[in-house]
Amino acid sequence: MTLAVLAAGTLPQSARLSPEEQVGWDTEWEAAASWLDTLGLSQIVGSGWFIGLCVILLINMTAGTLLSIGRKWAFYRGNLKPGYELRGSGVAPAVSPPFFTKKAASAGAVSQLRGAPGLFGLPLFHLGIAVIVLAAFWRGAMDFSDYLELSVGEVFSGQPAKFQRRQPPPEPFDAVIRLDRAEIEVRDGKYMGEFQGHFSYQIAGGPVEEATVMVNHPLRLGDFELYLKESFGYSAWFERLRPDGSSSLLYIHFNAERKAWEKPWSGKKEQLLRFDNIPLHYTMILNNTEPPTFDLTVSRGGQSVFDGRLQPGDVADLGVYKLRFQGMVPWMTFNLTLDRGDISIFVGFVITLLGFLLHLLFWPRRVEWTVTNDGWVVRAWVRRGDDLFEKRWHEWCRQLQREAA
Repeated sequence: MTLAVLAAGTLPQSARLSPEEQVGWDTEWEAAASWLDTLGLSQIVGSGWFIGLCVILLINMTAGTLLSIGRKWAFYRGNLKPGYELRGSGVAPAVSPPFFTKKAASAGAVSQLRGAPGLFGLPLFHLGIAVIVLAAFWRGAMDFSDYLELSVGEVFSGQPAKFQRRQPPPEPFDAVIRLDRAEIEVRDGKYMGEFQGHFSYQIAGGPVEEATVMVNHPLRLGDFELYLKESFGYSAWFERLRPDGSSSLLYIHFNAERKAWEKPWSGKKEQLLRFDNIPLHYTMILNNTEPPTFDLTVSRGGQSVFDGRLQPGDVADLGVYKLRFQGMVPWMTFNLTLDRGDISIFVGFVITLLGFLLHLLFWPRRVEWTVTNDGWVVRAWVRRGDDLFEKRWHEWCRQLQREAA
């Protein structure tokens, strides 16, 4: 389990990579990416073999907890073989055994337990790990995390088509957000300066509010959180005009390297786009000029439909619909998460830490002093490695020998 967690935190994982990062990894490290996929190491958490490890660990922790509780109860009751025992005849000595403050009765047994909280240390430690494992199962089944790319001016309300995996979250995304402005500053062509997304948003029909999202400073949207990722580029912005007079916005994203940001730049892309169940093959070149231009070649079934250069305001007639080129805007990558297992995992860590501290700070010691008509016997049950008790036990034994002499 330790090796699996280290691998998941070290190796590139599909769930953590943005679409741009995933393409870069698959392209630049094709052999390594292929081997990781083959060995099941590109998506460790949530994989079948990782879940199997969690099940084995959970069984182990449950068995360890039950065994530990049984042994601690036997310790508490004095049913185990004592670690220390000393017998004597005649009258019981006046000096009490180590860590024993009660007086021995003239007949019968007197017992005393010290450091009782330490008995619960290991059981709580095991229980905390079991809670963490169960919470991880819950997170894997109920939580959600996916990437989406938003252009400046684009509105998002939970459309599955915007997600990298094109799967909706397990519960409705009851919010509407719009990226109003992207603040991107690249220094010396490679160092990130200001990197912020400025949003207008509305949750469950409430008031419209504004917020700024930065790296490690997400936007809370009900049960969801929106994180900013350092992945961005330029987007060609269109208005798609249908024959029935209706229209919709269309954003086509182009990846841009940091060194090309706010400099003369040209990005090319080929893509099969399907709208209204009509597939068209696009070959596109977006030019970062003033004003921006868009070279577009569209074909259907091998037949050319359109071939030309568009400037803002120009319309391309593709037959089945028209595209009005509005211009070029920045886009940014975001990670939308629904994480309901954080509190459970935190509780598990608290229980584990509490168990560790109880085991570390409290040393349970059961001492039993039995007096009979024939003599006396002292038994002690202590934890292994209790050097302090052993030292005081030997000192007590030597003291009894001196008094007897």
